[in-house]
Amino acid sequence: MGIKLNCLACGHAMELGEAYEDYEGEVRCWGCQTVLQVALAEGKLRSMRRIADGPSGERPRLGEAQPR
Repeated sequence: MGIKLNCLACGHAMELGEAYEDYEGEVRCWGCQTVLQVALAEGKLRSMRRIADGPSGERPRLGEAQPR
């Protein structure tokens, strides 16, 4: 069973595999490419914060479509 997260910038739902069960580091949003710093322990999210915006430099608004 994976770990489910939502991007803090765009709200995109992501599911990380079991390999991330005990992980602390960076994760890039698959929707807007924003870099998130996450801390996961025993398959649960302990903390998450945005550390870099996606390549456009703009912060997407929740619910806005992202250009591909």
